[in-house]
Formats: sequence, C-alpha cells, structure tokens
Amino acid sequence: MKTFNKSIKYLASAAIMAVGLTSCSDFLTEQSQDLAKVESWRDLDEVLLGDGYMHSGRLYTANSASYVELNSGLDVLHFMTDEIELNTSASNDYVNYVDEMFPFFTWQQDTGVDKELRYTGGDATYWNDLYSRINVCNMVIALIDEQPETDIDDATQKERVKGEAHFLRGMCYFFLANLYAQPYTSGDASTAPGVPIKTTEFIEDTEFVRATLEETYAQILSDFHDASTFLAGKTVKSKYHGNESAANMMLSRVYLYMQDWDNAVAYADKVLASNSKLLDLHTVSAGSNSVYFTSPETLFTMGHYLIAANFADDRYGDDPPAFKVSDCMQDLFDRNDLRSTLYIGDTEDGYYSNVFLKYNQQRSKWGGMTDVSSYCLLRTPEAYLNKAEALAYKGQDAQACEVLASFLRYRMNSVSDINMSGNALIDFIREERAREFLLEGHRWFDLRRYTVCEKYPWSKVIDHSYNYYHQVGWRTVVDYIDTYRLEEYDQAYTLPIPRAIREFQPSIGNNPRPARKANRVSASE
Repeated sequence: MKTFNKSIKYLASAAIMAVGLTSCSDFLTEQSQDLAKVESWRDLDEVLLGDGYMHSGRLYTANSASYVELNSGLDVLHFMTDEIELNTSASNDYVNYVDEMFPFFTWQQDTGVDKELRYTGGDATYWNDLYSRINVCNMVIALIDEQPETDIDDATQKERVKGEAHFLRGMCYFFLANLYAQPYTSGDASTAPGVPIKTTEFIEDTEFVRATLEETYAQILSDFHDASTFLAGKTVKSKYHGNESAANMMLSRVYLYMQDWDNAVAYADKVLASNSKLLDLHTVSAGSNSVYFTSPETLFTMGHYLIAANFADDRYGDDPPAFKVSDCMQDLFDRNDLRSTLYIGDTEDGYYSNVFLKYNQQRSKWGGMTDVSSYCLLRTPEAYLNKAEALAYKGQDAQACEVLASFLRYRMNSVSDINMSGNALIDFIREERAREFLLEGHRWFDLRRYTVCEKYPWSKVIDHSYNYYHQVGWRTVVDYIDTYRLEEYDQAYTLPIPRAIREFQPSIGNNPRPARKANRVSASE
C-alpha cells in the first residue's frame, strides 16, 4: 500500500479530535502535504476498503487454546436487548464478551465501568470508531472528483467510489444517531439533540455541538440518496461493497424509523424490484447456516459474526455456552415455523439446548473468517417486513397481509391465511421482525423506535441477570446473582455520550440516563 495511505489512516484516527477532543493547526499542514500523494481513484478506493469498511473476524484454535481475531465492530447492539441471557457458568466466554459488555448488558448510567462499578474507560470505543470511519469517507468524497480520468471507465469508477463513501458515511451516522440520540419523532426532531455532524476532511479547531435530530437524519438521508444515485447501474466488486440496492434498503429503514410510511414503502419496492429473492428454509438442513454471503437474500454485509461463537459448549459438555437465546425469544417461535429449529437448537455435541444456530459458529466451524455480519447485514427479508409494517400503519391492512404471506411461504411449514388488522397486525409484524432478525442487530433499534411510535407505542420490561463467582478448590461456582431491569420507556434506550468526549468538549453535553440498582440474590437462596 502506498505511503499516503498511512498518512490518511493517521489523519483518520486523529480526526476524532475534531469531534470530541482537540486539534492543532500544524497537523493540517503536514497531512495536506501527504494527501497530495493521492494519484488516482484507485488509491482512494483502497483507503475506503481498508479504513472505511468494517472488517470480518474469526475465532480459531491453536495449541489447544482458542484465539480471537477481531477488528472493532458493533457487537454492543446484541447485549442491550431481550434476545440473549447469560448461562450460570461463563467458562465458555470465548470472545471475552461477558465482562467487556457488562455496562451495556446491565444498562449502566456510565458505560465505562467494570462489573465492580469502577470506571475503567473504553466507553468511547464505538463513538471513536464510527467518527474515524466518517473522516475517511469525508476525505474520499473531498478528493475523488480531483482524480484524473484517462478513459470512460475512470469516470464510472470515480462515481462508484464516491457512492460507496456516501453509503458508508450514511451508515456510520445512522449507527451514531441510534446509539447516542433519542428515537426520532417529528414533533421534537427540530429541537432534540442528535449527534455532531462533520462533513469536511480537514481538522477544525472549534467547539463542536450536536446537530438537532432533524439535521442528523437529514444528513443520513442525504448520504443514502447520494449513494443510491452514484451507485445506480454500477457493478461493485462484491456484496462487501456498498451498492444501489443496499442504499435503497437503508433509505427504507431510515424512513421507517422516521415514521414516513410512504417513503418506507417506496424504497422497499425499489429493493424488491431489483432483488426480491428469498432463501427457502425448506431447503436448509439442520446445522447449516441460514444467513451466509452467497445467499440469494444477501444484499450487503460488513463486519463479523463472532457473537455466534459464544453459543458453543466445551468439548466435554462440562460447562454450558456463555449465552443462550432468551426465553421470551424462544416463546415467539412455534413448531410450524422452520426457524424454530434452524435459528435455535442444540450445541453440536448435544449437551445444551436453546443456543443460536442461524449463523453456526459451533467449535467445528471455527477457523475461517466469518463471511457475514451480525450487526451490518442487509437482506431482502427486511424489504418485505418494512413494506408490510409501513402499509399496516397506513391502514392498508389487506396489502400488508399479502406481503407477509408472500414472505412467510419461505419460513413456515405451511402458511394459513393472514387476516389481521390494526394493533394486532402491528404486533404480529413486530414479532415477525424479532423472529427473522434474531441477533442481526435490529432488535435494539426496533425496541427504541417502538417506544415513540405515534399510532401504537409499545415498550416492555427487560431483566438481565449477571453472575458473580468464587473458587471452591478447582471448581468455579456462582456466589451471587445481580439482576438489573430496563423499565418500559426507559431513558437508557439512549447511550450516554462517552465520558472522555464530554470532558474534552463539554459543548457536546450528555444524555439523561438513570442510575441502575441491582436486585442481588445469593446463589444459595
């Protein structure tokens, strides 16, 4: 890789200072000289691939030990929902999630604390990573039009690279808004705080403030619209690259979150017009992946699926997996649903049940890079379910039921006529999303937006229990269990602004988030 790439990577990592820390004018001069070394669109394409996109990871074994190869990501989305529960033993915490995710799993007021509630930092990880990728996109967008064209293909490729940069920037701002800003409602979007918006490629020595929620979503929509335009008709290298269908899929999702039902339907239709294919689960054998890179449903993916590895037991069955699929999720499936045995099942040695198998990372599957993501995977089922939900909110119940029936033919042993309306239909669609998108990163964002739904608001109580241990000889046994509760319509549906960001730039402020007390029960009780 050319020397300029190292400079761009350095600027990308430093650029977060322009959003939360500090800056220095001589950095800008030095980096501007290095950026002059960009010679073609290919150089910017390479930078985008290396530092704009999220990368895959793997769990592998060597010398009788397990190792994780992990490059950031947004696994945090899985640990705040009602999708998973901790088993009583955490011995098979292969990816070290149990301690790392404690403050998110228990919805702590300060997400930089450890399980003893001591501040240890690390709470800015997701904020910094997303803004670093945004800055890479900003630089690519700023420089791409200046690159030389020697033939018509150069012009086409420049548009493709620009489209991918807008797609990635829109994706990063979408995640930031749904982690660090309240759910979108039109009534207060013009005054509610969103997240800081930065679209320039240079470091700015300024006090940043948060854009309004309305401005934040306008930026997200602008980027996805630009992506759709620039990527229209373009051939991308693979599904690991942003593409027109992926941009339209995200537009449908964002409009759904904004309760703009007409546009949610319109962009879902655009996706389905280009690819309406569904994987027929009647053809999937037990233990096989139901989501994978070459699936006819896959539109786009970036990142890894390492959470699936924490549903594996040890080779002797002495200890259960670290996690199991929650009881409330299991209760959503019935025997007529093919997903009830393909998405959830037994560990490969049959020692434990109720584990996640939709993307199978039992021990025999370890070694290779995961080929799809658990938090950034776009599939055609979302277009069907977005459209059905938006139609139902528009009062077009019969059309919504038709869309659901066309989808469920590929998910159920047999499909009865769907004849529902009003709140009952909305409840069914919400449950269908929970079933279909189990551990794909949708659930936390869906739970958030349901709380502010203008027509049918809904929320639920979620309990998470966390185990504390002590040693008895060679055995590790549970000492006591702390149970934390997320209340209905809880303010903890929005993360706090990371402490390091608040301290360096107080102008960004914070989000209200209540302190949380545990209900402690001794294991002997």
